[in-house]
Amino acid sequence: MGIITDLFFAIGDICKWTFEHLLSPLGVIFGWTFTFIGIGLLGWWLKNLASFGNDNEKKYDGI
Repeated sequence: MGIITDLFFAIGDICKWTFEHLLSPLGVIFGWTFTFIGIGLLGWWLKNLASFGNDNEKKYDGI
């Protein structure tokens, strides 16, 4: 094999190692982080939705 082919194999091995050892764990970490952020934002939105009510509830005087 020539030196150019060896360089291509080296670059391919570096990309494979990076994907297996760096990108996969980072993807899992970011995935769970965004999941918890999304759950928190959904809870915040539901809390605000319940506290605002709709127009009929705001006009109700208890009569």
